[in-house]
Amino acid sequence: MRRAPALFVAASLLLVTLSACSSDPNASCASAAGPGAASALISVSGPAGSAPKVSFPTPLKTATTQRAVLSAGTGAPIQSGQEILMDFSLYNATTGALIQADNSKTAAVVVGKSIKGLDSGLLCMKQGARVALAISPKDGFGTSGSQFGVGPNDSLVMVVDVAKTYLPRANGVPVPSQPGFPMVVLAPDGTPGISVPVTAPPTSLKFAELKQGNGATVKQGNSVVVQYTGVLWKERTVFDSTWQNGQPATLVAADGSKVQGGVVSGFAKALIGQKVGSQFIAIIPPGMAYGSTGSQTVPANSTLVFVVDVLGIQ
Repeated sequence: MRRAPALFVAASLLLVTLSACSSDPNASCASAAGPGAASALISVSGPAGSAPKVSFPTPLKTATTQRAVLSAGTGAPIQSGQEILMDFSLYNATTGALIQADNSKTAAVVVGKSIKGLDSGLLCMKQGARVALAISPKDGFGTSGSQFGVGPNDSLVMVVDVAKTYLPRANGVPVPSQPGFPMVVLAPDGTPGISVPVTAPPTSLKFAELKQGNGATVKQGNSVVVQYTGVLWKERTVFDSTWQNGQPATLVAADGSKVQGGVVSGFAKALIGQKVGSQFIAIIPPGMAYGSTGSQTVPANSTLVFVVDVLGIQ
């Protein structure tokens, strides 16, 4: 089961930063950490993907966050807003004490939503990479560090293995739009704008690909990482959006009335069978959505429109 490390969740509530490279994958990562004298003092042994043996002289101090790339990894560079799974070992650089470690390959982080030092250390790395980070106090936990035994002037040392990366947005081949569906226009960062026609909605489930991916196929019961925007057909307003919330969501590809963590039945039917890298649009009638009861954000008897990017399967 994917999970965000509680340590980073707690710290990022106070230290959320969006300082990162452009969402353009071809842009230079000017905000990525570079090598320095402090990161050069961190010694790491053991193969990437296994628990590392880490040593460094104490106290280790740095005024800037620095990164030593120990293994480069392969694939596309990590961007801000992208979700990854990682293994990590985190130390107080003043005392050498281990603060937290996780080598289960299940710790989930959205780059740009964690502490600044980790965000800049992950930018432009690739799946399979191992990095050693010397993180300055201002890029670490700051005044919130006391709950982890870290003083306001303590630097951090962190060794990270990038276990898995998920797509930042659907990267499939565009597919011609189907008649009768809302119009979808994408912003430069991939956020969809959805224009619902001034007509009566379909009374049955309709879905179609907007981009055709070539990754793994979503199967019943899979945990799927997605970006989505949901719109009310009648009101023509957004009622939910991971793009607006600032990070992807993980959903179970199953009917939520039958499976914990699942989604409305129409969403599940549209999601199952999609390939990673695809983007699809779904028109979901009330009987396959929230029906006559509605929800906190969805009025009763609402037809829903979703545009969904399939970023990966857990």
